[in-house]
Amino acid sequence: MSQRNVKIIATLGPSTSTESDLRKIADKGVDFVRINMSHSSLEDLERFIKMSKKVGIPFIIDTEGSQVRTGDLEQDLIQFDENDAIILRADPIVGNRRELCLRPPSVFGQLEEGDLIHVDFDTLILRVTDVSQAGEGKVATKAITGGYIGKNKAVVIDPVLEKRFDLPALSEKDFQSIALGLQEGIEYLAVSFVRSGTAVDEARRAAQNKMKIISKIECVDALEQADEIIEKSDFILIDRGDLSKEIPIEKIPFTQKILIDKAKRHDTGVFVATNLLETMVEKRKPTRAEVHDVITTIVDGAVGLTLSAETAIGKHPMECINMLNKLIEHAELTVNGYQLKRHQNGFIKALEASDYLLDFNISSSLVAPHGGRLVSRVCKQPPSEAALAAMPKVRLDVNKQMEVEQIAFGTYSPLEGFMGQADFHAVLAGMRLANGTVWPIPIVLDVGRETAAQLTIGEPVALIDDRDEVMALLYLEEMYEFDAAETAVKLYGTIHSDHPGVRMIRQMNPVLLGGKIDLIRRRDSATKAYELTPKQLRRLFDERGWSRVLGFHTRNVIHRGHEYIQMQAMEQENCDGLLVHPVIGQKKPGDFNPQYIIQSYEKMLERFYPRNRVVFATFSTYSRYAGPREALFTALCRQNFGCSHFVVGRDHTGVGNFYAPDASHRIFDQFPELDIKPVKFGEVFYSQSQRQYVHMTNGSHASVANDKLTISGSEARRMIQGGQRPPGWFMRPEIANILLGAVKNGEQLFTEA
Repeated sequence: MSQRNVKIIATLGPSTSTESDLRKIADKGVDFVRINMSHSSLEDLERFIKMSKKVGIPFIIDTEGSQVRTGDLEQDLIQFDENDAIILRADPIVGNRRELCLRPPSVFGQLEEGDLIHVDFDTLILRVTDVSQAGEGKVATKAITGGYIGKNKAVVIDPVLEKRFDLPALSEKDFQSIALGLQEGIEYLAVSFVRSGTAVDEARRAAQNKMKIISKIECVDALEQADEIIEKSDFILIDRGDLSKEIPIEKIPFTQKILIDKAKRHDTGVFVATNLLETMVEKRKPTRAEVHDVITTIVDGAVGLTLSAETAIGKHPMECINMLNKLIEHAELTVNGYQLKRHQNGFIKALEASDYLLDFNISSSLVAPHGGRLVSRVCKQPPSEAALAAMPKVRLDVNKQMEVEQIAFGTYSPLEGFMGQADFHAVLAGMRLANGTVWPIPIVLDVGRETAAQLTIGEPVALIDDRDEVMALLYLEEMYEFDAAETAVKLYGTIHSDHPGVRMIRQMNPVLLGGKIDLIRRRDSATKAYELTPKQLRRLFDERGWSRVLGFHTRNVIHRGHEYIQMQAMEQENCDGLLVHPVIGQKKPGDFNPQYIIQSYEKMLERFYPRNRVVFATFSTYSRYAGPREALFTALCRQNFGCSHFVVGRDHTGVGNFYAPDASHRIFDQFPELDIKPVKFGEVFYSQSQRQYVHMTNGSHASVANDKLTISGSEARRMIQGGQRPPGWFMRPEIANILLGAVKNGEQLFTEA
């Protein structure tokens, strides 16, 4: 075999476990061998090290690293269904349908309600529902997406608040592996899930500076710290498999190019791993796409390639090595990779300048956020306690706490804070921001004149909650007063005191504060586990492969008319999935309390909705009583959550008789440039003769109008409060049972004045 420059790492396993296998591997010129310590014991490691030394192939110790993983299972594969309740345990239990082990234990204290846990690649997704026993190593979750999982699977956590999880760079098993490697004179250490340059330093200390460090780039934290990691490492290894669990899979090729280019600048060699010849795990030949990938990776400048499953568990390990040798030799013979790469430098620099590595919306198939960019105003490094204590304070009521959260999470994109005077007046006058972007509702923070007198423009303000804890920072840019009567007329079209929105305006303080905000901590909320952020939902939709998502806004328990609208709209618009997104903030007296809305929809997910077509989350905002303006506002918010379509019902967000029943339909016609499409529904009723729900549109179905059955929301509430079951055509018995049980138990089913 001719001499080649690109190195090969072969992974050993059941398919390559004997001395004879290793002699064949050595004879084929393989440069290094390794085993996967996430699935191997220390006894396995010792045996393979001795065997590799005997046949003369350099061995690489490959650590488990700072990865969150599940544990052992009662069987090889376990299937979970949507809405299954699953307890995560820090104890090394053998998992089953009810409980799973999650390690390392230190992660439990860092989980929050509402965090999403993605288990393995494209399989199970869990929502954290209760962390009250996290200190005891128990966290409750529910499955948002069902799927199969196997033993010891990698886990990616998508937190509500963007943060870096504090995980040990090396496990106890890793330290033992390194000690064995030092004893046996091993010269290479591959460190899995490196998250910072500090982790490289720690690995080097553990290896007593006697091993070359190969830092594995396989998580978002590593991308954020890529330059520091590359500078401190002898080599890096791009693990495309684990990395694709954290970033969109279509970003892997360009991410690989950028990382190789960065490494070249530091004279650090790059290995590339995962799916090089995956087809050959089963078949004797690779696909054309795999051949193209290997050649392109070499041309990009990789110094080495890693075979994983192909040689560890594949049916044709030696043929895989032969094929990889052939492809490397062909690439090196045919292409001057250095000259080709030199022509790519401008392209790669342009990718870096666009923040390609860390912009995860750049390749999404979902509708773009309103304004083109999903805002994130979460403070990653809050000021010290002393600095916060020295700042002037403004107290937020519950509604303003929700506003701060939604600004920070990007629900109100493109807003980055509370509106200044120009945006405030532009929104009132024409439902657009000062720059022309459509926006119908003022998002403002009001304070009294006495409070305003204590604030200084240009200085940060601490926004505190009802427990006097700092929730966010306001970077104060403006203070201005407003005319309540003028505001009410422009916003609501009336100054009548019967209008609840007008009453809200009159109760506001006279001074408005404008400026960007940064969120430090979430507010306390009984429904926190369901309040998924736009970033979380967009990732969830992307992972499900959805591009057309229907949003459904409600403040009520579901009934059969809602079901009809949801399913009809999905079919009519060819939507991939449905987001059911009830408002759980302050509502009108007599509306359902949030926990019963949640219970009703969980029952729908469990029993009736089509599998993996519906996602349920809650929207923590409050009623603004703005009629058609509010309908437009709720649609734009759902666009930021990833919805391309939005159901607008008859008298959607209506307020008494202040707005025409079709006003919320007509307002969308004023803004043809909108990216989100309203799906408009008029009157929906149950036809006795057809035994189904019917949508009355422009006189259609007039022949059955005389046999229509309807129940108003207030009538349904009276029936339930009186212990009377609504008819089955109006509400499923399973939903009615939830509500009647609450009434029987004396629970507070509805909000009070």
